[in-house]
Amino acid sequence: MRAILAGLVLAASAASAQEIRFHAVAGDRVARVPRDSVRNANGSIRILSESNWAFLMDSIAPRLERDAADERLAIAPGFLMALLIKESAGDSLAVSTVPALGLAQLTATTDLDMRRMVTEWHFEWMGPEVRAWSRSPYVHHDTLDQAEIDALLRRGTITSRTEYLFAPRRAARAAAFWVRLLENKWSTDFWPGGYGSFARARLNGGQPLTESQLIDLVTVCYNRGYIRVHDLVARYGAAWTSHLGALGADSAEARDYLERVRAYTVLFESAR
Repeated sequence: MRAILAGLVLAASAASAQEIRFHAVAGDRVARVPRDSVRNANGSIRILSESNWAFLMDSIAPRLERDAADERLAIAPGFLMALLIKESAGDSLAVSTVPALGLAQLTATTDLDMRRMVTEWHFEWMGPEVRAWSRSPYVHHDTLDQAEIDALLRRGTITSRTEYLFAPRRAARAAAFWVRLLENKWSTDFWPGGYGSFARARLNGGQPLTESQLIDLVTVCYNRGYIRVHDLVARYGAAWTSHLGALGADSAEARDYLERVRAYTVLFESAR
């Protein structure tokens, strides 16, 4: 266990030393690292199932790499893989208490936000695909809880054919779309609230955000929502990630979430 924890410390140090990337570069790939190199903060292996790991490496990684090559998305596939693994540990049928669903752990509320955002002219290209994704009325219902959705999955009332959030390749595509939309929110003033100029002023002296700053903003937004992140940036400026404790009962999980995504990103971007 000491050796495992020492390795985690080294990985965290590497995460600080290596400039991790939010945006893809030409020929970007997900590094095919060993399954046991991807660990939780306590040293346990993140993905217990060999079959889940093989599916991620053989099916999801190529999907992310293809999306990375699309200049309309161009999100580093190593970062997206890190995010998905932290979210669901590769379980395409995962249901959280929120409830967040599937490989990407998106919610029905996020899906609704995405459908609204892709009506705007610069993301209209996403619209036909997003609207075509299969949606179960049982999932997109604001009163269903984790236990009810789990029961419907067991009975086959909800399947990967009737709900895209449980179809892993499509969920990975949706995660790439959502991450791209979150990036746009923080890098432009197109959306209400003028987040772009606000973030540049508070975090980087008015200069464009760095890759590392974008990763922090988008990662915590994916986990906690952009309104809560905006509040932290407004209160603490460039030191906002040191004050995730202000999230109260969610603080330990939020700190672990950001730290693990950054550490996993280092691993999956090591193919450079």
